[in-house]
Amino acid sequence: MPYEELKISTPSPVLSWANHSLGSEETKMAKNVASLPFVFKHVALMPDVHLGKGALVGSVIATKEAIIPAAVGVDIGCFVGDTLIPLVDGQSYPIQELAHRDEEFIVYACTSTGRIVAAKATARLTRRNASLVKVILDNGEEIICTPDHQFMLRNGTYKEAQHLQPETSLMPFYSKVDKDGYTLIAQPYSGKWQKAHWIIARSGLLGKVPKFEGQRTVIHHRNFNESDNSPQNLEFMGNCDHSAYHRSLVERNQHWQSPEFEQKRVTALKRKAQTQEGYEYYAVRGTQNILQYMQQEPEHFRQSVADNGERGKQYLRAYNQSEKGRAKSKEIANRYYTCDICGAEVKTPIGLHNHRRKEHQCNHKVTAVLSVNYTQDVYCLTVPEYHNFALKAGVFVHNCGMCAIKTPFNGDQLEGKLKKIRVDIEAAIPTGFNENKDVEKSATNWQRWRDFKDLHPGVQDLQAKAMKQMGSLGGGNHFIEVCLDTENQVWLMLHSGSRNIGNKLAQCHINTAKELAKMAGNKLPDPNLAHFVAGTPEFQAYWHDLQWAQNYARFNREVMMARFQRIVEKHLAGGKATKPLLEVNCHHNYAEKEVHFGEDVYVTRKGAVRATEEDYGIIPGSMGAKSYIVKGKGSANSFCSCSHGAGRLLSRAKAKNVYTLDDLIEQTKGVECRKDTGVLDEIPSAYKPIEEVMDNQADLVEVVATLKQVVCVKG
Repeated sequence: MPYEELKISTPSPVLSWANHSLGSEETKMAKNVASLPFVFKHVALMPDVHLGKGALVGSVIATKEAIIPAAVGVDIGCFVGDTLIPLVDGQSYPIQELAHRDEEFIVYACTSTGRIVAAKATARLTRRNASLVKVILDNGEEIICTPDHQFMLRNGTYKEAQHLQPETSLMPFYSKVDKDGYTLIAQPYSGKWQKAHWIIARSGLLGKVPKFEGQRTVIHHRNFNESDNSPQNLEFMGNCDHSAYHRSLVERNQHWQSPEFEQKRVTALKRKAQTQEGYEYYAVRGTQNILQYMQQEPEHFRQSVADNGERGKQYLRAYNQSEKGRAKSKEIANRYYTCDICGAEVKTPIGLHNHRRKEHQCNHKVTAVLSVNYTQDVYCLTVPEYHNFALKAGVFVHNCGMCAIKTPFNGDQLEGKLKKIRVDIEAAIPTGFNENKDVEKSATNWQRWRDFKDLHPGVQDLQAKAMKQMGSLGGGNHFIEVCLDTENQVWLMLHSGSRNIGNKLAQCHINTAKELAKMAGNKLPDPNLAHFVAGTPEFQAYWHDLQWAQNYARFNREVMMARFQRIVEKHLAGGKATKPLLEVNCHHNYAEKEVHFGEDVYVTRKGAVRATEEDYGIIPGSMGAKSYIVKGKGSANSFCSCSHGAGRLLSRAKAKNVYTLDDLIEQTKGVECRKDTGVLDEIPSAYKPIEEVMDNQADLVEVVATLKQVVCVKG
């Protein structure tokens, strides 16, 4: 049996994957938790289990209608399976179908400045039986997603679905097919339509845009399907070469000469002339033709207009006063033009122009956010560079966060550069209690700062400190590492949390829970097991702040990873930006509402990682030890969980008493890292052997990649 049931007398059993006996204090802590009346089914202990506060680190606790504020966090927000995602091949696919693909695909993403680009993505199932909300847009589209999924606002920031309000402006995604079959995308930053194949090219997916001497560069669609903008279908050509190539195709050449094609061309030109863009285009084109005629044939022009003065005016007055003229004027004044964004019928070209400026400004608005009374499995995309993607419904949404990335670099490129990389990391990313002297604009503009005033009153004086700590590592077991896998590929990994603000928020709510327990006369086996009951104001306040803190932690990691990646690119690619080959997102110390054994429960993973069959995760070792990229096996008895690391064998104080600086130097041989007494409590021998921990959870996860760090930065 891969786990054992501990022989302790408690209302709920305790299942352990540790494969060793617990100490007396550890047994007492497990017994305390398993004695709580609201614990569901059993308590699961992961292989790295060790003493914690209130509950063992490495424990997974499912509860009914209550939650213990021993962890901070939320899970990934996502979409139901039939949510349509537009790809650059001109088709839209259900996100569930994309999750079954074994390869990357290309979606539309948006920068914070409102420029739409093309980017590689992957999809996966992220949560089963998730609670949902329905977001209704002003174009009639309905989006069903988890309440915590972030939508991109018109100003480039993000807000969760559950916090969207009617009239909230969202970053829009408009697409259409023009008369020649080309896909056009409206750029939010300018409001202008751009051909999708040039968006692909300018996103760098076709390589460097070449120049053809004496020719204009164009893009040829190899399969002659102008709406299929897959990179493999696109080819750069000179415009003259492109025309010659098409003329060489007899079948298509005959089509161009046919009466049917000519009629289609004339009709398309007429239709274009009735649009605002077409009206402006032909007005400019006509003006240019007249000016060219005036310059090339000045004498003929003067003769042609010599008698246009009074006679022309008299003609126009007579025409306008005639029955035919008045009918024509009335028809023009009452002519309706169709808005190609929302389909509204608007009088006159000027009216259409004003309508688009007033009603859209390249914009979509929320009309309502509604709760739904059912649950479904949900999915999400990972878009490494831009962290958002377009929905067919017409808006952009945030994707899953990142904790580890596989780079395109190999280990040979690191030779002679490890110390320089470590020095640069330590200079760019504050560690320990240090803070940023200057925080980049992206961090100070984080959209969640506006919600700070709604957090617990006990942290209201900490906003300035929280801002300065955005993009900082902290101390303890937090780390930044450059690793190599067994194929000599370079990985970047980091582990950090919600810093001082998260700790203070947790402490405020723990104190509130303790006060409530004291007032109610509840006799708990440990005061740190004080809890909130679902449906109470205290529960709601805690859940709100819990989500804010986890979002802070996630964004903090994004800021650090961006700096980290730029440093490595500076040393290995001359500063040229690169795209990750793989991203892995992994949360631990968080609570989420899930369905297990057919019932809705709150699952707290304290020092544990979710490991459903679709989940990828990270299980790091200690300084000098191996780390693992894993995929879950969906073990029901572990509540679909696994360990979050090796787990401590010795307390920090004991490690400092047992080991010396010479021991640290010996055990971290081959790793570029701090080798001083300040990190002696993080010596590898203070942790359980990671290989044994992995053997003990072979039924919980499968290993995808084995990593060994070559650079390690700690606080």
